[in-house]
Amino acid sequence: MSVWGARWGARWGNRWGSVLGGVSPTVPESGYVTSGTYADDLRVGDAIDEAFERCGIDPALLTLRHLHSARRSFQLLFSDWANKNIKLWTVDLVTASLTAGTATYLVDKHTVSVLEMMVRRQGVDTPVYPMSRDEYMRIPNKTHRGLPTKFYLNRKRVQPDFTLWHVPDNSTDVILYYRMNRLQDAGAMFNGMDVPYRWLEATTAGLAEKLALKYAPDRFAALKMEAKEKFDSAFDEDRERHDTQFSFS
Repeated sequence: MSVWGARWGARWGNRWGSVLGGVSPTVPESGYVTSGTYADDLRVGDAIDEAFERCGIDPALLTLRHLHSARRSFQLLFSDWANKNIKLWTVDLVTASLTAGTATYLVDKHTVSVLEMMVRRQGVDTPVYPMSRDEYMRIPNKTHRGLPTKFYLNRKRVQPDFTLWHVPDNSTDVILYYRMNRLQDAGAMFNGMDVPYRWLEATTAGLAEKLALKYAPDRFAALKMEAKEKFDSAFDEDRERHDTQFSFS
């Protein structure tokens, strides 16, 4: 064991063992051990402290007004992210029964966008493709019944809905669609953040950028650049892996 390692174990072992887990870390002759845990994600308060530190502000000096400002910035950050690409962890599958003669169906109000849709009839799935408002308006007979093949998503302010065409002709079909949800509110300081582990740095960097705009304008340009770099890095990793296929006609 190195002299440095012996000093570290003697000086810090008991302290950090009691603070972080109740058990002092051991320092075997072969090297250092790892924690063996994966549960130490940042909480909202941790991210706020880190973001203010990047702005050059000691968290010990934060007031209630600072904390309210940071929570507000969290909400604006997540709102901004809703407009930037697809976040895989926010996507889920919704299944709903169709009703013969009913063309329009409500979507959960937390839905940001509908990504893909299909209709299932007797165990067979048929794609339902998106169309624009203009395309829907140009359909001559909007009440024509049949197997739905297109949908128009009306992204209303409070609660979106989608309209199918053809209008469902029976009540045994099932509609399935993947949707992207908005991120949950930051909430209390002890809450976890609604982001996976691989997005913790991008989230903290984004929050630091927004706080710098208000509290550390001299650092804003640098933190803005860093936030973009961390977001791009997280987004590049947060994607589906699949084979690339080419078709020639």
